[in-house]
Amino acid sequence: MKGERKLKKLLESLNRDEGIILLCHHNADPDSLGSAIAFSNFLLSKGFSRIRIGVAQSIASYSRRLVALSRVPIEKDPVIKENVIFIFDTSSIEQLEPIEVPPAKIVVIDHHVEKENPIPADVAIIDPTRTSTAEIVWELFKKFNYSDENSAKALLAGIISDTSNFRYANAKTFKAVYEILELYDFSIPEVSQLVAPVSDENVDQSRRIAILKACQRMEIHKVKKFVIVTSKVSAYEALACKVFLQLGADVAIVGSEKDGVRISARAKDYLVKQGLHLGKIMEKVGPIIKGSGGGHAGAAGANGKENLDEAIKFLVKEVQKFLKGVGNG
Repeated sequence: MKGERKLKKLLESLNRDEGIILLCHHNADPDSLGSAIAFSNFLLSKGFSRIRIGVAQSIASYSRRLVALSRVPIEKDPVIKENVIFIFDTSSIEQLEPIEVPPAKIVVIDHHVEKENPIPADVAIIDPTRTSTAEIVWELFKKFNYSDENSAKALLAGIISDTSNFRYANAKTFKAVYEILELYDFSIPEVSQLVAPVSDENVDQSRRIAILKACQRMEIHKVKKFVIVTSKVSAYEALACKVFLQLGADVAIVGSEKDGVRISARAKDYLVKQGLHLGKIMEKVGPIIKGSGGGHAGAAGANGKENLDEAIKFLVKEVQKFLKGVGNG
């Protein structure tokens, strides 16, 4: 694996009392947080003791059960004093805001396609053929002969989440899952519970109200036989997208202007199979909102500072452009 030797040399060169911080992107999902937790356990096994995990802005609600697997402190928006920084599942510095990343030895482990202006790193282990960063960490553990049940559980949780319960899995994904299940005595349903919603979406009042407001503010854009739905909420953008798809939308785009700009987008599988890639479209939104965007073909997001309306209009036009070339309508 490219970068593996550099990583090994870096770890060998560090004093065991060296401070190390592991960073996760904003609203840390199970792939980012699970990878950081697993890798922190690995570093502890190597004798490093001054280790922290930092998350930008917040931890996603469906990641919170993973915190129990961590043996090191997990802090929101930490002030970095460490000289060694590991960054997981993050393709741009903007995704770490408001954390300020100082000059340091930086290691990036990620599965997203490298952007034009990638994070400057001393060691970059990036593999876009992987469906999750957790798979890359698992491969590193195999190379370093490291095994730990809680670490493997955190990685499997990340894989399950980032592949949407294996909907976006590939052969490499299933190989990693097989290896984990073969080695440890836990089941997929057991680990899936770690990344299940913390509260029932059907009975949680704040979520229900958010979805009802999203429906109230919904705008419908038609392209031939396809339907794009857009809306605005103050929270739960991804959930609103999911509900819109269930209601019949082919593509859903939902934004929020609370504490900055956030946008989520989701698309039906049949459009993804025909070539729609929301992650690539969302990357173009980054400059518009003075932030960054990206994600998977069928699920993507962006975070920034301003221009939500302009960004949504841009996304709709880009999706419309794609849909006009699909099928016979």
